[in-house]
Amino acid sequence: QKGGENIQVGVEVETNLRVAESVATFGYQVDLPKANLMFRGMVDSNWTIGAVLEKKLLPLPFTFALSGQVNHVKHATRVGAGLYLG
Repeated sequence: QKGGENIQVGVEVETNLRVAESVATFGYQVDLPKANLMFRGMVDSNWTIGAVLEKKLLPLPFTFALSGQVNHVKHATRVGAGLYLG
């Protein structure tokens, strides 16, 4: 669902009937074209929060990405960085 010209939001519900478990996820994406920047984030019903920041490195054909994810229930944290070609 578009919330504006540069904002998108969405909700997903995933259900596993075999183990009687459901997870709901809310996600969003904000595009800042003047800054060549895109920010994506999500939060789910398992208390997992994640985000990705992508910056296009114009005029080079690269995109730099920073990401992070925190699960408060499991006390787990993941962080990462990447460089995309293309």
